[in-house]
Amino acid sequence: MERIPETRPKSVYIQTFGCQMNEHDSEIMLSFLQDLGYWPVDSWEDADLIIVNTCSIREKAELKVYSTLGRFKELKEKRKGLILGVAGCVAQQEGEGILKKAPFVDLVLGTDSIYRIHEIIPEIEKGRSKKVDTLLHSTDEKTISLKKISPSSPVKSYVTIMQGCDNYCAYCIVPYVRGSERSRSSREIIDEVKKLAAAGIKEIMLLGQNVNSYGKKISGEMGFPELLYELDKIDGIERIRFTTSHPKDMSDELINCFGLLKKLCEHLHLPVQSGSNRVLQLMGRGYTREHYLELIRKVRMVCPSISITTDIIVGFPGESERDFEETLNLIKEVEFDSIFSFKFSPRPGTAAAKLPDQICEEIKSERLHILQSLQKEITLKKNIQYEGRKEEVLVEGRSKRGKEMFQGRTRTNRVVNFHGGDDLVGKLVHVKIKRAFQNSLFGELIM
Repeated sequence: MERIPETRPKSVYIQTFGCQMNEHDSEIMLSFLQDLGYWPVDSWEDADLIIVNTCSIREKAELKVYSTLGRFKELKEKRKGLILGVAGCVAQQEGEGILKKAPFVDLVLGTDSIYRIHEIIPEIEKGRSKKVDTLLHSTDEKTISLKKISPSSPVKSYVTIMQGCDNYCAYCIVPYVRGSERSRSSREIIDEVKKLAAAGIKEIMLLGQNVNSYGKKISGEMGFPELLYELDKIDGIERIRFTTSHPKDMSDELINCFGLLKKLCEHLHLPVQSGSNRVLQLMGRGYTREHYLELIRKVRMVCPSISITTDIIVGFPGESERDFEETLNLIKEVEFDSIFSFKFSPRPGTAAAKLPDQICEEIKSERLHILQSLQKEITLKKNIQYEGRKEEVLVEGRSKRGKEMFQGRTRTNRVVNFHGGDDLVGKLVHVKIKRAFQNSLFGELIM
């Protein structure tokens, strides 16, 4: 966090729900707000402006937003002049409806409108009138051109390369709240990464709803593998990661990058969602179980040490016991390093919300428990394989595990805790792994 000036500035608290894209959106809003004199605080009770940056990918996340707003209502009544805003996917989805459910909210900013927050906040400050802006821009109307960003970490930073999605998977609300695919120009992206490198950033995470289709809608623009090659050349950047990849657009050229590019980390997040061809077809995913397994075979051939993670939905409408068993069998066959698993949640406006044979909550919960128990065994087994190994770790900062403990990540994206000092932050060090746990590793710094 940046140092707050001696004279008290206006303060902002941003609470972020959801994915890495949302975390980066919060960084973007903060950069704009700092130009208006707002500085971040760690407690919402100290804020003059509170922004709740939302996710609507699942119903539980959406309900959590309204619960959070309820907590802020009392503070809003006590603090004259406090501005309360809702941004992100729920804001895009609900629009004016948020003001009906929570009339104490001052601002509703959709997913594209966060780039106008520095124009809208002064209007609220002057007139105290409520503002709702949920306009989605087409490819021609808007390029994703960003001003300076203040990364939340001095070591690593997100870089948006594209937004939106054209896939319209049956369960997914993203195309409705993020709009159609539009890519930034490679020139802008390369310039941004060079600036981040000059500022001391060592690791970048490239973001997009489907990075594999980067550049396809811009005539003459390079594709995603070519972009990775260009970023790999930038001095100062030590590591490159990206998310998320769609299996149907995963090319051999991209797979080969894992064997050819020095800075591209050995970690691939490749959502499969289900191990059943029947369910994959109902989901509208555009690939089969066999195609997915072939992708895994190819990437492991190119990079045997790669860590592979995935997303899985259980309880999709019509999912039978046999379909679920096929998902479990796929998990056993692939042996993912970790998974993000969820119960199917019908989202308004999506095709899956209207499908027959909706699965009851009891069965969804049971299946999720079985799946997660299986994966926990696999994850721990794979983590134990790191014991005794020497790993390169990028030191990110102090660990929550102890006063003298520091934390970093391996190239395969595993968290490592070890004893160290503040002078190590931002450096690549070698750590000998002493013990493995379910969600992290413990090691000893090699001097």
